[in-house]
Amino acid sequence: MARALADIDWPEITESAPAVVTAMAIPLTFSIADGIGIGFLAFVVTKLLAGRFRECSPAMIAVALLFAAKFAFLD
Repeated sequence: MARALADIDWPEITESAPAVVTAMAIPLTFSIADGIGIGFLAFVVTKLLAGRFRECSPAMIAVALLFAAKFAFLD
């Protein structure tokens, strides 16, 4: 998994921050699915805060909302 981190566009913070959050969340939550869900949320929130919300596809926004609902109501 660490080898894939070398391919990240590190100067682009809206791409690198969610990748780091995902890479850290997977072992800390003991769940690959939860780590990926946190990464989806981090990506959409990062793009929103950077004012580049149009770079998120509707499917990605839908998946992020589903993960947000899962974390809010099921955990």
